[in-house]
Amino acid sequence: MDPYEQFIQKAKKESKEMDEHSEKKTFKAIRTSKWKLILTTVIVILLIVPTCFMLTIFYYAFGTKSTTLMDITSQTQYITEPNITLEELQFDMDFSLFSMKLDFIQYKQIGKEIYPVKEYETSFLLNNLMDKKIDSKLEKTYPKYPTQTNPWLVHPKNQYEFNSANEWWILEGLPDETVVEAYISLNELTDVEQVQKLFENVDVTWATVYTGLEEKNESAEGIVSPIGYPVGRDTTNWSPFKDSVSHEQTFLEILEFLAPYEQIATDVSSHKNLALQKRIEYVKQHGFQTYAVVVTGPKAEVEKLQQNEIVRLMKLGEVKLWNWVN
Repeated sequence: MDPYEQFIQKAKKESKEMDEHSEKKTFKAIRTSKWKLILTTVIVILLIVPTCFMLTIFYYAFGTKSTTLMDITSQTQYITEPNITLEELQFDMDFSLFSMKLDFIQYKQIGKEIYPVKEYETSFLLNNLMDKKIDSKLEKTYPKYPTQTNPWLVHPKNQYEFNSANEWWILEGLPDETVVEAYISLNELTDVEQVQKLFENVDVTWATVYTGLEEKNESAEGIVSPIGYPVGRDTTNWSPFKDSVSHEQTFLEILEFLAPYEQIATDVSSHKNLALQKRIEYVKQHGFQTYAVVVTGPKAEVEKLQQNEIVRLMKLGEVKLWNWVN
């Protein structure tokens, strides 16, 4: 091989070695950049997640307060769900990214005892209710929303009725050793105190409030939901009616508190037309009268209410074994 060919071969060899070295160097640089990118991404994620969680806590603590959502949820229950109560220690609150989970148990008085009746699981994204699950322990099926065909509490002039005679017949067939819950619609508007005097041998646990919309059972937004308040002394710590001097005044204060949050209240309730502002204005102008109440007591004593002239309709609620103590 002459010197020229040797030179060419040497140049090719050196060029090949340089290319291989360059490839290795480029591959190494790419691999290093790849791991740097992965590491940077992991660090950013590790920084973002706790930051977002802290923003979530900050939002619920100082923006839309978690206690405000809890108060909206609980107070809506008291004025829209007849004959129920809640317990403070039964509220379970949990936070995740930009969301809050709020679970609680609903109780009902049947006879003289308080029974758990529904378990609620609610999920909020910021201040919007995203999900609501209800596990019912009730033996009867109650309407999800009030409609013209499934009323339980009916205004005296409202023509939408149900087969009350059949309800009285079912009540008559129950053993005397039972206590029952009954939804009583009245023949006329009256004061709650007067109803209590007329129903002296049973407990009146909840009373509707006439707000000017129930006679036609509808407003511009659709079928109205009955609203009212617990009757009698409420000793549960969570109740807004605990130690209340005037349940009527407390009821009005709840309406005024809920009015700015009506959409949330509507979402968390079982009813879809609260019309709070109209009702606040009517009650302030005309005062408080009831057209239907919920009572509980011995089967025989509730059965006697059929003979009372003020009673128009009855819908039988829950039934339990005897627990009545005078």
